[in-house]
Amino acid sequence: MNDDDDVISIHSSHVSDKGEGADGRQTLEPIVKRVVDALGGYEGGVYRMGDEVMGCLRDLKKLWRMDDTDDERSVARVFWKTRVLSNDLVPILLATAGKGLVEDKRAIACADLMTAMTWPIDMAEELKELDEELDKGTDYTQLTFSHLNYKAALLKPGVMQALFGVMLPPLSKSVKERTERDGQLVNVILHLIRNLAFIKDLPVNMHLSADQAEFSSLQSKLVKSFSETHTLELLLTIASNNDNDPLFNSFNTLVLEIFYLLFRSIKPMSLATDQTKVGLHLYWPYV
Repeated sequence: MNDDDDVISIHSSHVSDKGEGADGRQTLEPIVKRVVDALGGYEGGVYRMGDEVMGCLRDLKKLWRMDDTDDERSVARVFWKTRVLSNDLVPILLATAGKGLVEDKRAIACADLMTAMTWPIDMAEELKELDEELDKGTDYTQLTFSHLNYKAALLKPGVMQALFGVMLPPLSKSVKERTERDGQLVNVILHLIRNLAFIKDLPVNMHLSADQAEFSSLQSKLVKSFSETHTLELLLTIASNNDNDPLFNSFNTLVLEIFYLLFRSIKPMSLATDQTKVGLHLYWPYV
C-alpha cells in the first residue's frame, strides 16, 4: 500500500490550464463507470460493497485530480452523471462510519471525496478566466445544480451523524496522542461542513416542481441537522477553545467562515431574538 494514497488533501479542484470538453468526457465516462460499478450496488434493497471498494475509492480520488488542469471540469460532470455520491458514497459511508473500526478508511475516503465534490465554485472567477481566454462555451449550470443535489443527498437521515462520528476519534485524543493525520481528518469534515453551508438554496418559487422545491429549503434543513447531531455545539466549542487546544486554534478562520455562511441571509436583529419564543423559522426563513 502506498502511504500517499492515504494522505488526506484539501484543495480546490480547479487550477486553470485548458479544458478537455466533450471529447474528454467521452473518454472518461467508460473509465469512471467501470470504477463506480466496482464500488458495489444494491441487492434486495441492501447496498453491497465490492471486494475492491477501497482501491476503487482511491481510483476515484486520482480521477478527480484530473480536473486540476481542466477548465471544463470533465471529471466532475462525469461523476455527476453516474450519481456516484448519492448512489455509492453515501451508502458506503453509512455502512462503515463507526461500525466497529475506530477509523474506517473507507468512511474517511468517502468523506474526502464528498468534500472535493462539493468544493465551492467561484463563478465570478471562473467566468473571468474564461473571458480572458475568449472561451464562451463552458456552462456551469450543471455543476451548480449537481451541488444542490449533493447537499440534499448529504442531508438524508444518518449521513450527518456518520460524518460527525468520523470526526470524533481524533478529537477525543489528547494533544500528545494526536498525529498530523488526525488534524487532516478533522480538517476534511469541517471543510465539508463549510462546503454545504456555502451552497445556496434555489429562490422560493411556486412554479418549481416538487423535486426542485426541496432545493429551496436545504439551508434550514442543514442547520436543523447540525443542531440534532450536536455539530453546532462542536463548532461553538472550537470557536471558544477554552482549553486553548492547538488543534482548535488552527480552525479559527474556517469555523468563522462556516458561521458567516449559516447566518449570511439572516437579519442582525433576528439574531438577538429569543429563539425559544419565536421558533427557528425567524433565523432560517425557509424552515
